[in-house]
Amino acid sequence: MERGAKNMPTGKPALKASRVAALAVLALTVIATTPARARADDDWEAVPDSSSAGTAAPAPASAAALNRSVHSSHRRAASSAPANAAGASNVTIACGERAVAPSPKIKRIVSEINGAWGSNVRVYQSVAPEGPHAIGGGCIFYNPAALAMLLGLRLNLNDPNVLTPMLYAIFAHEVGHEVHQDFAASRTAVPNQIKELEADRFAGYTMQKLDVPATGLAPYWSMTGDEFGIGASHGTSEQRVAAFKEGWHEAEWNRAENSMSVTSATQESIAPEDSSAAP
Repeated sequence: MERGAKNMPTGKPALKASRVAALAVLALTVIATTPARARADDDWEAVPDSSSAGTAAPAPASAAALNRSVHSSHRRAASSAPANAAGASNVTIACGERAVAPSPKIKRIVSEINGAWGSNVRVYQSVAPEGPHAIGGGCIFYNPAALAMLLGLRLNLNDPNVLTPMLYAIFAHEVGHEVHQDFAASRTAVPNQIKELEADRFAGYTMQKLDVPATGLAPYWSMTGDEFGIGASHGTSEQRVAAFKEGWHEAEWNRAENSMSVTSATQESIAPEDSSAAP
């Protein structure tokens, strides 16, 4: 299994201002969004539903609602950083969260993912500087500044050949929470880590169905493991990469997406880019 821990830039001196700016600009240029200014250390996650399913609230969400998608340490980062003001005059309330329309590229990616599953998950650009997340009611959100910081600084991802596939993986993960109905009462007893790993499996499955290359993705995906986060419960690097690979091969072998349990996913030994060697 490919591991990205040795590439994680922990313990290094802080990046110089020019380097930080360059990475942020690169990520934002690729995803065609606004300049990155807010830092978000979290990766993507599911968010408990605190709004009416699928309905828009008549009034702006409360401060507590805007922060429900981040852990306490990230909430502090979000509150001290300016929110993205792009399209501020067109702010709407979607699934209880203040948001604006997504960028054309992100909208297209989510549309392709929906097309693969016959789903109708809606994507929005969050006004709050939070990482990508899902909310019950069929809504997923991202903030361009926080996303740029995640990709450019936390993951140090500056290869355009990997950046776009990573966006597919991130948004397929979020759509997976909706398709799996993770916010339904019937899923209440399922541990959060299992839901997250199942969303990783869904992402791998979806990318294989869409023929989106996963070559070189595993090292970056592994860097989103819990050992690199703060109070997260998404699974370790090994578990997340294994779940992603399991989904990839379930699709490649034309099996149901949920035909194997993610608790045994670490038995996967073949990387998606080595699929020609599959039995």
